[in-house]
Amino acid sequence: METVRHCIASYPCGYANRTQALHQVLVVGGSGYEWRGGTVVSRFADGTTCARVHERFRYSAEKIADLRDCGIDVAEKFITGRCPDEELRDQASALARKVGPLGQEPYQPGPDLLFLNAPENADSDWSQACWEIAVVVGPLWIAGEQSDDREGLTPEQRRYVSGQRARALMKFENVFGRQVLHGTV
Repeated sequence: METVRHCIASYPCGYANRTQALHQVLVVGGSGYEWRGGTVVSRFADGTTCARVHERFRYSAEKIADLRDCGIDVAEKFITGRCPDEELRDQASALARKVGPLGQEPYQPGPDLLFLNAPENADSDWSQACWEIAVVVGPLWIAGEQSDDREGLTPEQRRYVSGQRARALMKFENVFGRQVLHGTV
């Protein structure tokens, strides 16, 4: 899947394996991906990579010297402006096939997420990828339901988030089944 490989090749410090890239592409709302002709593609062909971002946050020699004078250890990425996972960029094709840990909390449930809305004409690879990420995300959503922190939300926001969550979980169950949602597959 070129989209997954490209995601890892462009941002190896953010997506070190297939699972993390699939989460970004299929689960994170507003990530810039959409279904087109049975495949998931980026809406933007900008060619941006994390290399540009890391270079932008590179410290000047003066700032590095000032921080060190204050006894502050400066991370290598701020000295060189190089991605700390640069060596993974060339391994993107292999990593796009390597299942690994999600390494973070899953994106919040919402009924409009791509993996919940695969078209009937979805390529078999993408259909399989939706199932693959569903097996990871569903049980984490259920586990997160017990510890969901909505304390800082207004009552209206809380109702909206709860409604989105309920619709997403219902849709998830309809698409993938209760066993996948609860991790009993």
